[in-house]
Amino acid sequence: MNSLRMCTPLKSFASLLLLLSVVAGSSARADLVRTQTITLHKGWNSVYLQVTPAIPNPAVVFSNTPISVAAIFLPTATPVEFIQNPGTIQWKKDGWAVWYAPNRPDAFLSSLHTINGNRAYLLYAKQDYVWQVTGAVVFEALKWKSSSFNVVGFSLDDQSPPTFDQFFSGSAAHQPYRIFRLVNDQWTLVANPVGTTMQTGEAFWIYCNGGSSYQGPLSVKVPLGQQLAFGTDSDAEVTIANQSPNPMYVRVDTVPGSLGLPMALMVRSVTATNMAELLFDLPAAYPMPALNPGAVTTLRLGVRREQMTQGSQSSLLKFSTDTGVQVWVPVTGTRPDLSATP
Repeated sequence: MNSLRMCTPLKSFASLLLLLSVVAGSSARADLVRTQTITLHKGWNSVYLQVTPAIPNPAVVFSNTPISVAAIFLPTATPVEFIQNPGTIQWKKDGWAVWYAPNRPDAFLSSLHTINGNRAYLLYAKQDYVWQVTGAVVFEALKWKSSSFNVVGFSLDDQSPPTFDQFFSGSAAHQPYRIFRLVNDQWTLVANPVGTTMQTGEAFWIYCNGGSSYQGPLSVKVPLGQQLAFGTDSDAEVTIANQSPNPMYVRVDTVPGSLGLPMALMVRSVTATNMAELLFDLPAAYPMPALNPGAVTTLRLGVRREQMTQGSQSSLLKFSTDTGVQVWVPVTGTRPDLSATP
């Protein structure tokens, strides 16, 4: 009996610790979330989802929407040589995972159980709809399957996106252009890449000649791959490259969310006698010097831990070009002397 009396408060205390840690983690992660708006029309839509919903279950993601079918292509070792219109696809045979709305008689055939960001999906909508999806941002490099069609999308400015030629002119692996977009439920060749504008949130079938690591005219690389994390380090370098044949102007915007991470811009100054390192607060919008074609530069960033109020804080960095290309990078920082544990 005594042992039972002892276990109850200990178990409750452990549960409290777990709850507090979850709440603290959620507070930090909340700043790594953004909302993506995708305009759907009645029928089939080819979309590029940039965020991962908090609850990735398709039944939850698509609840209260007119979306009744969702499908994702699962690449195999065999290159894709031709593409099929959505109405003719045999989902399982042709290498797709598919979800059907619960009210459909074929719902038991669903094989798609998770909706992730940085993925292309075919969605069938029963009516026109403006779909707003809130989810976490993950920085993930696009992996091209060589000598194959790839179904891909990109993060672009919704007001002034680039043309297909502006986006792909720096990549020999994607020329001559073989780009298809979904129009009235039919995959249609983009006949004029120079004059045709891309759309953010849209996915395309694009052929890649041989191997390629091309990410677009703007290349952004961070040390840890999927995010910029300030653990015990006080500074980190972001590598930025212009992979287009034209000069490029890049702006860095800090999107702090509810709390945000106080960050600093680190600049080296050389004098006649020594080299000094100067620290400035990173502006909410920081325009970088122009990048010439093929040029590579580094952005050295730091975290101001003395301004942090929690043990873990985070922000989003949005890198955008004057041609309408965007790259989103999550940033996290920790302050060891502030703990979430009571």
